[in-house]
Amino acid sequence: MSTPSLRDLERMPRDPDPESDLGYRLLDLDVLHSSDGENEHTLVLPSDEDLLRENAFIVANPGLVCDLKTMV
Repeated sequence: MSTPSLRDLERMPRDPDPESDLGYRLLDLDVLHSSDGENEHTLVLPSDEDLLRENAFIVANPGLVCDLKTMV
């Protein structure tokens, strides 16, 4: 999908559908918490292991990760 123009963005609904309006493909994710004794880490991994080969994962500071379901 190409980058939308300002005009395209202005025509979007206020609450766009991630897949049909924005072109995102939703994935099932696994969230794992880890600690090395000093630092805590949160790993966000796709449930589909084949996507790991495409570098589809995130390692983040736990304080920066939030559950979007609790924010709406």
